[in-house]
Amino acid sequence: MYNQTTANVQNRYFTSNKVDSQQIKPFNRLVSIKKAQSDALLCFNQPVRITEHKGLALLVVTHDPVQKDSYHSFILQDSITLKPHTYFNTLALSPDCQVYLEPTDNEDPQIIAIKDRIKVEMPPATIDVQTIYGLHHQVYSNGESLPRSPHAYYELLIVDHGEIEIEVNHHTRHRLSQHYAWVNYPGQKYRINFTQDGMATLISILFKAKGLPDTIAQRPMILGHRQLQIIERIIRLSNQNIKQMPFFYDEMLTSLQLVMVQMVNTDASHQEGITSSMRENYESETFQEIINFLEANVQDQHQVNDLVDHFNISRSSLQALFNKYTGQTPKAYINSLRLKRSKLMIHDSKYTLSEIASQLGYGSIQYFSRAFSKEFGISPSNYAKSIVK
Repeated sequence: MYNQTTANVQNRYFTSNKVDSQQIKPFNRLVSIKKAQSDALLCFNQPVRITEHKGLALLVVTHDPVQKDSYHSFILQDSITLKPHTYFNTLALSPDCQVYLEPTDNEDPQIIAIKDRIKVEMPPATIDVQTIYGLHHQVYSNGESLPRSPHAYYELLIVDHGEIEIEVNHHTRHRLSQHYAWVNYPGQKYRINFTQDGMATLISILFKAKGLPDTIAQRPMILGHRQLQIIERIIRLSNQNIKQMPFFYDEMLTSLQLVMVQMVNTDASHQEGITSSMRENYESETFQEIINFLEANVQDQHQVNDLVDHFNISRSSLQALFNKYTGQTPKAYINSLRLKRSKLMIHDSKYTLSEIASQLGYGSIQYFSRAFSKEFGISPSNYAKSIVK
C-alpha cells in the first residue's frame, strides 16, 4: 500500500497545497492517465503543480532515475507542487483517472527513458474466509472424548478454560491449555480427549477458506489478548440475527479472517526470530499476572482499586493495559470473567442459579439474569435447560 501526499506536507520532492474549490482550472492542463505502468519519467526545471481531478493517481518521484531504490510512490491527494529537477510520473490506480498538470511558464518537460519499468504494485490478498458453517461453545467433563473424522472444511479449536488433549494418528498427542488454539485442515483426522480433572470449555468454529498455509496446521498456537477479544466478539455475534443486526454475518467473516491472518503472521514472525521490545514483554507479563490473579479469585468481588493496590500499579496504567490488550475497561473485563465462570458453575449443577449469582457477587438473581442474557444471548435458566447431561 502507498502513503498519501497529504501525509507528507513537505519533503524533498514536493509541498502540499491548499485546494481552492472555487478556482477554475485550465481545461488544456487536464491530463487523462490510462496506464498503470510506464518506461519514462518527466522532469521540469521549474516548479510544477499537480492536482487530483478524478479517480486515484499514483505519483512516482525520484532525484536519481538510474537508482531504482531511490524511487518513492504516493497516492495523489488534493494538490502538490513538485520541486524543480524532480523526476516523476503519474500512473492510474483506478479507472477513469485524471489530474491537472500545470508547469510554471508553460514549460515543456524533459522526458527520460528508464531501464526499469515503473508500475502499480498492490499486494494480493491471499487468505479468504468464505463461509462460517457453525460455532460451538461447550463445556466438557473429564473422561469425554470427541473423535473427528476427515471433512471438507476447516475447524478452529480454542481452549477457553481448562485443558484438552489432541490425539493425531492414534499415537501423537498434544496438550492444549487455556487460550491455546488448534487448526484442523480439510481431510485430517484426530480426536479430542478431556483428561484433566474438572471441566474444560472448548470453542469450535467450522469454516470454509482459501489460501491458508500449512504452517499453522495441527499444532498448538497461543492466542494473544487481541485475538481472544475478537473471538469473544464472534461468539456474541453468533447469537444475533438479521433483524437485530443486518450485517452480523459480514462482521463474523471479517473477524475470523483477521484472527486467521494474525495467526499466520505471528507464526511467520516467530520463524524469522522477530521479538517484542523489553517494554512490550514487561507489559504483557504484567497483564498476564493480573489476568491469572482474577481467574484464580473470580468469586471475590474485586474492584479496580483492589488491583491497583495488589499489583502496585497506577489506576491510569491499569486502564491503559486493559484497553490495549482487551479493548475493555477493567470493570467490564471482570464482569465478563464472572459470567464465564457462571456458565461453568451452571454446567456443574452443584448450585442453584440464585446461589451462583450470590457467590459471584451479583446483588440479585434478576441482575445476574440480565447480565448473563446480555453477554451470551440466552438466559441462565434456558442455558441450564440446553445442557445435555
